[in-house]
Amino acid sequence: MKQLSFRLFFCSIIIFVHSCATTGFIERQETAKKIAEDAGFHKVVFDTGLFNVSGWEKIIDLENDRTQASGLMVVYIEGDGRAWESRHKVSKNPTPINPLALRLAVQERRPYVLYLGRPCQFVRIKKGDNCQEKYWTSHRYSQDIINAYHALFEQLKEKKGVQRFELVGFSGGGVVAALLAAQRKDIDFITTIASNLDHFFWADYHKVTPLNGSLDVFSYISGLSDVSQYHLWGANDSIVPFALNKKILNQLLNNTNVSYEVYENFNHYCCWVEHWTDIQTKRIRPEPE
Repeated sequence: MKQLSFRLFFCSIIIFVHSCATTGFIERQETAKKIAEDAGFHKVVFDTGLFNVSGWEKIIDLENDRTQASGLMVVYIEGDGRAWESRHKVSKNPTPINPLALRLAVQERRPYVLYLGRPCQFVRIKKGDNCQEKYWTSHRYSQDIINAYHALFEQLKEKKGVQRFELVGFSGGGVVAALLAAQRKDIDFITTIASNLDHFFWADYHKVTPLNGSLDVFSYISGLSDVSQYHLWGANDSIVPFALNKKILNQLLNNTNVSYEVYENFNHYCCWVEHWTDIQTKRIRPEPE
């Protein structure tokens, strides 16, 4: 029987439409490098045991800033990236062509900012390493993936004196942020942007293969009860329509520390970058609905 994933052209639902072009890994890497370095970020790579996780970091006058006195780090987590090359072919490297979470991170004005790709993004994948295709397809939100971030965060706490985290996740990065917040006690706040928090409903809606190797945020609702949250969607998002998240959002809204907003005229990629400076005010201190 044919895979359900073959029934839908993945470039239209999982990754930016431009990823259907033959943009190579080096070009994608250079695009991200330029965005980061132009904003004063420098490259970092974390060895988490199973994976190397790459990203870019910016530190601004930590000694004289009250935010650092509290040990807070703001962490942006990238989306799923280029998971598929075509409707029939899994990508050999999931590095995103349009690293939207990085474009948001470089606008962050707080003093300690870290942008993180997902495991196996921004790295050359070699035969025999742990970057198996399942980790950007069926297992993209698996415990192995979440454990990589756990290990990374513990390194930050031990080596850089970080005490607390605020997470901002774009698309699938928002799912990762929610799962991390549910499993940790040092996450103060999460913001998700255009995220498929109910990924089983999302797969059913698009008639694609369920992500059966991935964790389900629904199973971790109770762990999110003490975490402040702000969830954002675009009204014109055909990749992750807001309606697909209503069931899980109703569960989350049982907590008074959860709010959300649906932005008119926004879709999955537009216009978060252009309006992020304005959105940040609500993101930091959201008003409950």
